Amino acid sequence: MTSTQANPLLPLIAKLKACPTQDTRFSNELLRDAWERFKEAWRPEDEVIPSVVAGLIIRDKDFAQLLNEAERAQMIALSKVALERFKEKINPPNKFGKTLAAILEISK
Repeated sequence: MTSTQANPLLPLIAKLKACPTQDTRFSNELLRDAWERFKEAWRPEDEVIPSVVAGLIIRDKDFAQLLNEAERAQMIALSKVALERFKEKINPPNKFGKTLAAILEISK
């Protein structure tokens, strides 16, 4: 007797574990497009905008001096939170599917 014959729900369990609940509003392509729009939205001869300064503070040691160490740490921490949330949006775990799969496995 094969494992599938013993428990016909095994293929369903595997599908549930692998099933993403992707937020299609976010993607790597959207990230690239947003970056291009950001670069086009500001030119050096324009008035300086906060988002440009924020990016420079994170990436450039000279501009990093505009904030104290604690303030820079907060900016970097918030950037990391945003990055993690972006990653979850484009490749999220399917918590419901994994929970349901775990329940089905336990009830074997």
